[in-house]
Amino acid sequence: MKRLSFILVVVLVFTLIIGGCSEPEETTTTSESPSSTTTTTTSPAAGTPQSGGILKIIGNAGLTSAGYPPLDFGLLRQQDVTRRLINWDIEGNIVPELAKSWEMDMDNNTLTWYLEEGVKFTDGTDFDAEAAIWNIQRLIDVHFLTEADKVVSLEAVDTYTVKMNLTQLNSQAVGNYGWVAMYSPTAIETNGEEWAKTHQVGVGPFILESWSPENYANYKKFDDFYIEGTPYLDGINFRIIPDPVSASAMMEAGEADLWFDAPVKYAVDLEKKGFKVNWSGTGLFWGLWPNSSDPNSIWSDKTLREALEYAIDREGLANALGYGKVEALTQIAPKGSTGYNEGYNPRPYDPEKARQLIEDAGYPGGFETTILCTSGSQDYATYVQGNLMAVGIDAKIDLADTARYNAMFMSGIFMGEPWPDLAIGMIGIDLPFATGLLRHLGPTPMTGILGISKSPEFLALCDELYQAFDNDELTRITKEAVKQAAEDAMMVPLVRIPWATIMKQTVYDDNSVIHNVVWNNHLSWMEQE
Repeated sequence: MKRLSFILVVVLVFTLIIGGCSEPEETTTTSESPSSTTTTTTSPAAGTPQSGGILKIIGNAGLTSAGYPPLDFGLLRQQDVTRRLINWDIEGNIVPELAKSWEMDMDNNTLTWYLEEGVKFTDGTDFDAEAAIWNIQRLIDVHFLTEADKVVSLEAVDTYTVKMNLTQLNSQAVGNYGWVAMYSPTAIETNGEEWAKTHQVGVGPFILESWSPENYANYKKFDDFYIEGTPYLDGINFRIIPDPVSASAMMEAGEADLWFDAPVKYAVDLEKKGFKVNWSGTGLFWGLWPNSSDPNSIWSDKTLREALEYAIDREGLANALGYGKVEALTQIAPKGSTGYNEGYNPRPYDPEKARQLIEDAGYPGGFETTILCTSGSQDYATYVQGNLMAVGIDAKIDLADTARYNAMFMSGIFMGEPWPDLAIGMIGIDLPFATGLLRHLGPTPMTGILGISKSPEFLALCDELYQAFDNDELTRITKEAVKQAAEDAMMVPLVRIPWATIMKQTVYDDNSVIHNVVWNNHLSWMEQE
């Protein structure tokens, strides 16, 4: 029987990847497959972690739903109170979390999860195979599980073993199905769904004590967290401070210990003033998205989409708004990712070329269009608007509130209609890049972006990615898919913006180092005065 076995031995470590870290004493890597490699260290980031203290965190936005599985989207805030079957390490490798190992049987199209034993939800009930199946099935039922259509059945082989029977087992299966956050079935079934929207009962290191949507959330330590000796912190107090000027002032005044998702400008400024900053190697991919899936849209014309890309000065955009930290993009893959094609720039800034293509498409006098954006992306929209005006495209900015914007940009999730013309939008950058490409731009995007057309050639490469398990082969095909997206003028890549987490020198935390949805907060600690 042909098998890809993902049997990993995980060495418990206390590693926090931040500025000023000491050299690790020992590194252990155990793997039988490129996609199951994990690298861990046995020494903490800087000195010995100290227990105690309440970490005061500020951020730009907070929870809108406290613990309702279909609405958590795997976001950062859920990592205070729960965990997933798998996680990512800093290299983008999938590593064990609640699943200590897994096994893929290619002949029989089964994926078997071997779960950690002795893990408890914060209500005292056991996390086991039945609980894992309940959470996976729940997302299938509400159409929130990526590639749910390939799941035939879920089977509890024994107390701590789950077998997934699939119609097709592909290279993305572990990431797609292992990304489910786990909540207590007993708590939700006993108290009801409305209760679940305001109460989190997970398996994480902290318990939600109190919260107010978009205002604050207070957490206390869960003493029975399954990783012995952690969490170090006694609790976390999280406050929403949407105004970056106020947030920056709070950091300088010592009223906050850590600032999540800080705007680049403020992160650069505070770093110069002596604060530590975790700059992510991934970040946010910002692009200009034309509505090309609607045959009646002006942007279904590939010639006009090509003109769009020639018209935009992406280096100028990065320089104007990036403070030396923003990368101008020439392709949908950023530098350093496994999809990046070195030196590839199919449509560099060329306003004359843009004007000629607009004329070739039958619009010698130019035309009007709209750009959908939110207040958070209005600066980018305004910059693009100026570039388009210079080549004869009169673009009106459509400033939408978050609800309307999401319903249009992520119409596949929110059951709305796609944006009518152009949209300034962002997606997360996942590593390896093949994962991000398929999750956000593939045939069934997790982010629900449906307004862009995808050529048969691009979709064929997506299918090849699903069938490729060798890392070198994944990289080769991903590079081809990135070039095909450019050939199709699928959308205009604009800039990569790194996530930034700012903290005091006395705080040790790995948020943003790996990815914005990876936060090993059970290992976070503060120097005690």
